[in-house]
Amino acid sequence: MTARTSATGTVTEKTEALERAYALGPLLRSHALRCETERRLIEPVVTALTEAGMFKLWLPARFGGTQAGARTLVEVLAALAEGDGSAAWLTSHMAAGTWMAGRFPEPVRSEILAHPDVRITGVLSPSARARPVPGGWRVTGRWPYNSGGSLSTHVMLGCLFTDEAGRTTGQALCAISAGDLTFEDTWHVLGMRATASSTATATDLFLPAGRVVAMQELFGPLDQDAGAPVASVLLLALLAPQLGMGRAALAHVMAQASDKPVVGTYYATQAESVAFQVAEAAVKIETAEALALRVADSLDAADANGTSPTLADRARARALVSRAITEVVDAVTLLATAHGAGGFADSSPFQRIWRDVNMAARHMNASPAVANETYGKSLLGRPEQVARIV
Repeated sequence: MTARTSATGTVTEKTEALERAYALGPLLRSHALRCETERRLIEPVVTALTEAGMFKLWLPARFGGTQAGARTLVEVLAALAEGDGSAAWLTSHMAAGTWMAGRFPEPVRSEILAHPDVRITGVLSPSARARPVPGGWRVTGRWPYNSGGSLSTHVMLGCLFTDEAGRTTGQALCAISAGDLTFEDTWHVLGMRATASSTATATDLFLPAGRVVAMQELFGPLDQDAGAPVASVLLLALLAPQLGMGRAALAHVMAQASDKPVVGTYYATQAESVAFQVAEAAVKIETAEALALRVADSLDAADANGTSPTLADRARARALVSRAITEVVDAVTLLATAHGAGGFADSSPFQRIWRDVNMAARHMNASPAVANETYGKSLLGRPEQVARIV
């Protein structure tokens, strides 16, 4: 069969990527508890994800990647999250890291992406400083929380440019080999425990000039039209695992509804009770999926047309993605109430999903307040900006 080719890989490759993601479900579910206990993805999971090409979803085809589009990325990550949210979360961060690395100029881009086992993560927050020295920069800083940093070959990290007097002159992104960083074990949290979101650190690390590039050079003027959709890409990567976890929560609750009694009532099973309603939760999850795919399709269309989303487009995308995340959280909350207290037993996978969904939703870039204010000002034609990246 001849595979039809698109700007973002072949249709066959994208279909096969989704099939491989679903095929990983049983393995991911079987190891999810151990991964959470050890606060990292254990080796069988990492190996399976690697062999299935999950860490190369957004890697260009010329480097051996799937070169998937945004819609395929959302679908594949959601499928992985039905097995384990943390595994999907790390895969999503690898995809976003690859996307950022792909915007670096040559030869740095090829040096990074040509690595045979390339895995790229990142932290955009400029929590470090880069001072100029002959031939490059000296970088010092700490970046919490770098999901999957210890699994990475390279890490994209935000920093502030400073002049010789120490004054801030701009913001940049550093492409750093993971072996040049130290990762502190600081990820002791309620949910998403297996993501190993440690703190990356560097002290007076020398980076050649091409490894430290101004944000504006990489992504364009982010507060104007024709800038790269940085926030849209990153937020889709945050949202997609939520979709899969929402589906997993719904499937778990529905699977037990025919046997689980409604305690304190005459109903022998939840399925018989009018009070037991999963429809609202299901609709919320489907709403979130529809919003996610709308944003993904708009990004794919812009990519195919060789255009950049306008500032208004990016502000709307941010609001839609943030709303989708809220819909999933609300759905899982409804399911928790319908399912009952038993879902919070240590032995139940539901409580892990509930914790993971709520933890992931608190990512700084997913704030509904920031997203809605940003979009609202865009709708009203106000020049003021709220978010640093739209």
